[in-house]
Amino acid sequence: MQRPQDDSLRGRIARARARVQGKPPAAHVGPPAKKRRVPRREIEARRQRNIRWGLGIATVAVLLVIAGGILWDNVIKPRQTLARVGDTAITREDYWKVRAYDLAEQAEQYQQLAQFVAPEQQSQYINLAQQALAQLPAVWGSLDVDATTLGNMIDDQVYLQGAPELGIALTPEEVRTFALNRFAPFDAPLIAVSPTPTFTAERAAMATSTAAALALGAAGTPGPATPVGAGTPAVVEGTPLPLATPVASANSATPVATPAIPIATPLPGSTPSPADARATAEAGFAQFEEVLFPIAHLNEADYDRLIAAPELAQRRVRETLSAEVGQGAPQVHAAHILVATQQAADEARARLEAGEAFADVAREVSTDTGTAPNGGDLGWFTHEEMVPAFADAAFSLPVGEVSQPVASEFGWHLIEVLERDADHPLTNAQITRLQDA
Repeated sequence: MQRPQDDSLRGRIARARARVQGKPPAAHVGPPAKKRRVPRREIEARRQRNIRWGLGIATVAVLLVIAGGILWDNVIKPRQTLARVGDTAITREDYWKVRAYDLAEQAEQYQQLAQFVAPEQQSQYINLAQQALAQLPAVWGSLDVDATTLGNMIDDQVYLQGAPELGIALTPEEVRTFALNRFAPFDAPLIAVSPTPTFTAERAAMATSTAAALALGAAGTPGPATPVGAGTPAVVEGTPLPLATPVASANSATPVATPAIPIATPLPGSTPSPADARATAEAGFAQFEEVLFPIAHLNEADYDRLIAAPELAQRRVRETLSAEVGQGAPQVHAAHILVATQQAADEARARLEAGEAFADVAREVSTDTGTAPNGGDLGWFTHEEMVPAFADAAFSLPVGEVSQPVASEFGWHLIEVLERDADHPLTNAQITRLQDA
């Protein structure tokens, strides 16, 4: 049904304009339609639906956060690479295991030391043992990294990867036997120790005692002959730890519960058969495993891979290199004066030329606190133990003469050669350093 035309003046004008513009006339616009009223029940239903959607989204977000945390803690973080040696990655998970093992070993050693020192010193070692144990629970999952432990793990990989280059092959059976050997009877080891030539040991012992004597200053105070540039102590091979016994703290009646490492005690007058020795070792290892492995998150395969194999590789490599290092080497016994500037070195040399004793000037002006109290005496050293500039000057200088100022990364040196020997016995520390070089 058509709407009636608007016969008003405004309507006629609109129709006329539409005809001129070629557009149909606008229809009459009536009053606006009324808006439909939404029932309260429908509004409430919408609100409830929006709430459910919001809760669902929030729940999914929380679950994603939890899943991400679990993925981070159990997958991503443990597999992070802390260091790489060749193609081998040292992961954070392996670091956690080795670090926990190291702390348990430290606590064991401190606890044992507490049993062999004076009573007034026991509390110090007991506290150190407690500190090591207190760190154990926080190791797993931590982002902190102990530089010493990680450095040792890097060294372990160097030995493991370098062993084949020396013709050393470690089989899984040999590694397992080596791991058990720690718990074997003393008089029936599962792995025989490769003998070291007696003469080498005697020469090393003699050289070591001589070096210690030279390190005594004129005033009788110890002053070890530290090689120029040496910032770390020489590596000292460890000895098997004795059986742990709980020791009461000086401040508490609670004993220090360190993991006990069982070591078999030989029966007097009897030598166990190989089968009995292995059975004893396996029983000791089982006890050790029960106490320590849960703390360190270790299993037998982890222990062989992370602890036993590196120790065995280091032992085999050192045995092989010992034969190559030899019993002696060309060495120089020298003293030095270390100062910061060339001007200070020239002034010190002028005093020597004026007749002052080298040792007196060294005690007065040398900045090397390790040798100055001994008159600058460095003891005997090989060419490889010193920085190149210092070594070249010392080994080219005639006995009894003092060098011109020699520059190194440590400062300026005046060197006095006291003795020279083309085949001087190597100390135990020197042998270790040359093996590691």
